[in-house]
Amino acid sequence: MTFTQHSRKPVWVAVCMLLLLGLSACGRAYRFRYSYEMVAPQPAGQGVEDARVRISLTPYSNEGVLRLTVLNKSTQRLVILWEHTHYINPFGRRQDASETGTSWFFRPSEWFSSGTPITPGGIFRAKVQPGQPQTYNPFTVSRQASGDVSLSSTPRTLFPSGGTNPEVGKAYEGLEFRFILALRIGREIVRYPFTFRITAVHIQQQRRS
Repeated sequence: MTFTQHSRKPVWVAVCMLLLLGLSACGRAYRFRYSYEMVAPQPAGQGVEDARVRISLTPYSNEGVLRLTVLNKSTQRLVILWEHTHYINPFGRRQDASETGTSWFFRPSEWFSSGTPITPGGIFRAKVQPGQPQTYNPFTVSRQASGDVSLSSTPRTLFPSGGTNPEVGKAYEGLEFRFILALRIGREIVRYPFTFRITAVHIQQQRRS
């Protein structure tokens, strides 16, 4: 196949337009931040309480990180079972949940444990992340469901944290995700499900170098 001088011109124009669009896209980046609220088990609630336990969950304006507080109201020891505690993302996919941040770094007896005990009358507080280590400067110490201990600066989030297309983040607005906390109470394993709705997605444009 041969190209005449007239046929080459439209080709070069198209190539130049694609290059310009590519350069424009490469010059822009967007950061996504999410606001979400608990809608179940009670509307606009922060947790649940029964005769044995009080559970409070406070959302962060982040990518699926929750502040968890568990009060043991019973007369026997409770254990948080990390291998059964998990997230269900907005598309129905299960992701592990793990305690993160530096607070549990000072509880060395629990480093390689798959469960976190709470004595009668005791209170447990922690940040809980989806999946693998989440960034918390100056460093991240994370215990995974398997009991492994990790140091990392690479976030693993429940939702996309950024990209070149703002519609990717905006598409999550109005969607729901779930967090299931599993406790061993005596010999019984009790699962407490919580549902959150993404109420807003905040998109910040950043200039890429």
